[in-house]
Amino acid sequence: MKSLAVVWKRNPVLGACPSCKSLNTLKRSHSRNKKEKLINRLGFYHTFRCRSCGWRGYISTFSFTLHSLKALLMYAAIIAFAVIITYQVLIRIF
Repeated sequence: MKSLAVVWKRNPVLGACPSCKSLNTLKRSHSRNKKEKLINRLGFYHTFRCRSCGWRGYISTFSFTLHSLKALLMYAAIIAFAVIITYQVLIRIF
């Protein structure tokens, strides 16, 4: 049975560089200022550097897949159904 996780954590180090498209050349880069530290700590984006071309930028460590989007829609439908039922029950009680 497939997992119903909404997002998948991935390892960008094993992916391709956005600039030169070479594989397995990305490495984590240290934060240079307070803005980068804040982005690295609060978000899903982290700073990476390419060993071959020198590109430096942010890459997300989470990705959505078709299966995860289906699971997200299923969760949204369940929540909407529960809200409708709760609303109808409350209307009849009061």
